[in-house]
Amino acid sequence: MQDGMLQLPVVNFQEPAQAPTRGGMNYKPSRFNHFHTLPTGEKLAFNSLSGGLAVLDSEGWARYTALVKGEPLDPKNPVDQGLVEGRFVVLENFDELAYLKTLHLRQRYTTEAWSLTICPTIDCNFGCDYCFQRHRVSRMTEAVQAKLLEVFAQKAPRLSKFFVTWFGGEPTLAWDVVQKLSQGFMEIAERNRVEYSASLITNGYLLDEGKVADMVRYRIHLVQITLDGDAPYHDQRRHLLTGEGSFERILANLRLFLGKPVFVHIRVNVDVRNREGVPALLKRLAEEGLAHQENLRVYFAPVTSTAPPSHGVKGFCFTRKDFARIEPEYFTLAESLGLATLPYPSLQLGGCVAAHPEGFVVEPDGTLQKCWDTVGQPEFAVGNLLEYDPLQLAENPVYQRWMSWDPFSEKLACSRCTWLPACMGGCPLKVVFPEAMPEGKVELECTTFKWNWKRTFTLLAERAGEAEPAPRPCTG
Repeated sequence: MQDGMLQLPVVNFQEPAQAPTRGGMNYKPSRFNHFHTLPTGEKLAFNSLSGGLAVLDSEGWARYTALVKGEPLDPKNPVDQGLVEGRFVVLENFDELAYLKTLHLRQRYTTEAWSLTICPTIDCNFGCDYCFQRHRVSRMTEAVQAKLLEVFAQKAPRLSKFFVTWFGGEPTLAWDVVQKLSQGFMEIAERNRVEYSASLITNGYLLDEGKVADMVRYRIHLVQITLDGDAPYHDQRRHLLTGEGSFERILANLRLFLGKPVFVHIRVNVDVRNREGVPALLKRLAEEGLAHQENLRVYFAPVTSTAPPSHGVKGFCFTRKDFARIEPEYFTLAESLGLATLPYPSLQLGGCVAAHPEGFVVEPDGTLQKCWDTVGQPEFAVGNLLEYDPLQLAENPVYQRWMSWDPFSEKLACSRCTWLPACMGGCPLKVVFPEAMPEGKVELECTTFKWNWKRTFTLLAERAGEAEPAPRPCTG
């Protein structure tokens, strides 16, 4: 560690550093700073706009304090340089919020990249008790498939990137639709030199070697599969429509991805009913040879009851704050087993794609939704792909409400929050359509780092060898 300041190996400057430092200029503290005193007495410093993480010893802290009190910056002092590059101090006349809003709007309204979610079916073979959809037997029509290819071909000459998320229902129930559209998208992308890639959200039950080979062929680079604890917990809530368990088959199917160029996110949905089953799941995954795999990671998410079909599980859901308390325990265990790395906040410039003008979820009959959570709910539809007209869409009152989403609004606490760059207001649905929430009011979906960052980043500092481990409670 150099005297004064250490930028940890996990430092992640996600935005360009400020202009080269010069002496004689006044600086102020960033509004996005977070500080925590480590057991060593050093200061752990994190900036949510730059992603900069550092440990400041007494000299480094003294320099930070001096700069924000008006002492001139020393351009030859590496500590001063680090404080500026990490955006821990910013020029006195620099408006960070206006800068962040500019970056947000530039990305939100970009026309160079297009992200689209496609539901080849909204039928499902599972009967999950917390599902937010009303499933029905369905299959994407030939007319809608043709229109998807037509619209992409029209947009392609002006695009640099096109990203598709295959969703449902359960998309593997209509795998031939995924195959056909993927081939068509790839051909159009190649003709227009557009970078094409896709992801797949699946329950994992119907996967086989052929489908995994198709994922490689059709550039499905990311797959999300859910396991909600070890078998007794998972099978109680994520079972087949017949009531039969699904855990063991999904576990076996995960092995199909070993050594393949497809990244797998194993999602663990957690509420008060299965919180005790998470450690057993992680140990089972490790025992089955799924640990220390470059293309496999576990992550955790709280069960929510956003859409009406899931309102019945509201009483079992954690608040964001309560979930934040247990999340580090899960990640710490998963990391120790080689199933995850400790989480690190990323800069969410554009926010949720639902608030992008061209961000849509396409249902099998062509119905256009803006959000995954509203699939199958016609009252949230903004139009139909078969009648696609961007100008006409703008006349739709539901579409207008989505476009009104503004995380910088003075009506929301977000514009005053030091974590705004890391969540960009969270879920727009919970703000723009408060009447659809279980309690009929605005619900802000804050990042869990807001409550557990000290614990998580102290662990990161310990991993870097720059902080003494905090005392652990005696377990007898």
